[in-house]
Amino acid sequence: MAALVAAGSAQAVDLYVPGSDNDPHVRSADFLIGDQRYFSAAAELLQQLGEQPDRQLAPAFYRRLAEATLSFGMQQRADTIYRELGANSTDPVALARARIRVAEFLYQRGHYDEAIQDLNALRPGLPKAAILEWQDTLGRALLAQGRYADAAQVLLEIKDAGPQRAYTRFNLGVALINDSKAPQGINVLDRIGQMAAKDDDDLAIRDKANLALGYHFLRQQQGGTAVPVFERIRSDGPLSNRALLGLGWAYLAPTGNRQKKQAVGDEVPNELNAFKSFSTIGVLLRPGFLDDDIYRRAGLRSFRLSKASQEEEAALKRALVPWIELVSRDPRDPAVQEGLLAIPYTLDRLGAHIQAQEFYERAIEALESGRKRIDETATYVRSGRMITTMVRRTADAESGWTWELKDLPDAQETDFLQTLISENRFQEPLKNYRDSLLMRRNLEAWSARIDELQASYAKREQPAVPADVLVTRQLERGAADDAADLPVVATPPVELKAAEDLTVPDAPATPAPTPESAVALQTSETPPPTAFDGIFERLQKIEDRIAAVRPKVSAAADQQAKLIEKLALDDLAEQRRTTEKYLIEARFALARIYDRNLKGDTQ
Repeated sequence: MAALVAAGSAQAVDLYVPGSDNDPHVRSADFLIGDQRYFSAAAELLQQLGEQPDRQLAPAFYRRLAEATLSFGMQQRADTIYRELGANSTDPVALARARIRVAEFLYQRGHYDEAIQDLNALRPGLPKAAILEWQDTLGRALLAQGRYADAAQVLLEIKDAGPQRAYTRFNLGVALINDSKAPQGINVLDRIGQMAAKDDDDLAIRDKANLALGYHFLRQQQGGTAVPVFERIRSDGPLSNRALLGLGWAYLAPTGNRQKKQAVGDEVPNELNAFKSFSTIGVLLRPGFLDDDIYRRAGLRSFRLSKASQEEEAALKRALVPWIELVSRDPRDPAVQEGLLAIPYTLDRLGAHIQAQEFYERAIEALESGRKRIDETATYVRSGRMITTMVRRTADAESGWTWELKDLPDAQETDFLQTLISENRFQEPLKNYRDSLLMRRNLEAWSARIDELQASYAKREQPAVPADVLVTRQLERGAADDAADLPVVATPPVELKAAEDLTVPDAPATPAPTPESAVALQTSETPPPTAFDGIFERLQKIEDRIAAVRPKVSAAADQQAKLIEKLALDDLAEQRRTTEKYLIEARFALARIYDRNLKGDTQ
């Protein structure tokens, strides 16, 4: 029995490999990675290397290290590890997905050329299970560069890897339309716009497909085709305001011709339309809503219609319906601001000049108020308050690159910057800023801890027993232990020779030392003494390294903060220019009505 236990213990010891899945450091890193504490996971793994960075460990160690470093945002180190693992990888699918994830990191950071280059290099021998992810990432990178033909070719290249996800299909539709293959692109977007949504992501991409398709028809003067597409969008969603605005203009646009769809090649025979929803704009603006007196609901007084044709009057009345719903929403939205001008434009066309004048005056007041708030928001952004409030709630999170700003603080500046904040070009420097602050706090905490340890070391009390006594006791104890282990042997007598027998001929006689004279000893073979490297000295080296790194981390944080501030101020400046453009249009239209009043042609 004892032999079996011993054999089992020996086998368990033999199975342990440094850096393997059973290594305590790797298992601890697994837990930290699962908890999204990527910085701590990387530190845990690097601690195992210690002072031997070239030490070779098991592949599991390097896979965890690459995952932790990439997730925290250190792409170059992760990419190097993945490339080195590629030659001897036993799981090509996992390695391919890891390389695609590196390309996704480059794409989100705006390094499109590098992402495309890495993905093209990955294409030979790409496992089938990773094709869809490869297509999606490469397609988005090509679209970001405006290479629509290349993007369409990539997204249509492989059709036997399974069904593509909805947002990949959306990118395909956009690429086809911009590549002069509008019928195929329309078919793709139309199918997405009518799909049965399973979650919020499906609802969002369905609305996005319908909005893109509706405005495409609107630009092509196909108003009759655009109307039902806009009506499929949710009445209460991030794209509903733009859909209401587009729906009104679609009623005023030419009806156009019936559109023909062209097959893409992946259609399902007898595919049923599973789109069913009661929260769309088409349901909100139902026929009963349209038949009601739109002028009364808009708060308009009686007026004499102009000499517009009956068909034109019906179109103008239909356009008022979505716009009146639109202007009841947030006036900071550019779509709502345009609606504030669209309503008096319609009223003026109908002949309600005085009431159009009132709406223009209301629009000018709202636009001026919005411009003032934009200026106040710019002041808040320059004060640095914006980014501070954004990262304050998750200041200690180590999620790094995977971190997302999911809840905006209740601050004025976030109201005007919601669209910008959702974009990668804003999110990525915000992540860098967060990580820089996290690293700076870690360095400051370590520096304070080292100062405490050094102060405690300098103020330590002397031991009760002097150090020389402790050393002597230890030496005596060791000598006694050694003597106890040796056999007792009689010591032979030592024969001493006279000093003159050791005298060198013709050499001057050496005077005998006196008791008072000191004897100088010299050991020529002993190496020169080196500097003592104790705990105090090692702590000092660490503190010197921290002192050298802290300015660099602070400079990186300041650089990212300035980039975020510039992005926000540029976006606010663009919004201000749009608001001023609407103000000019409103004032010009109002002046035209005033001029008409002077001539007496009003009602």
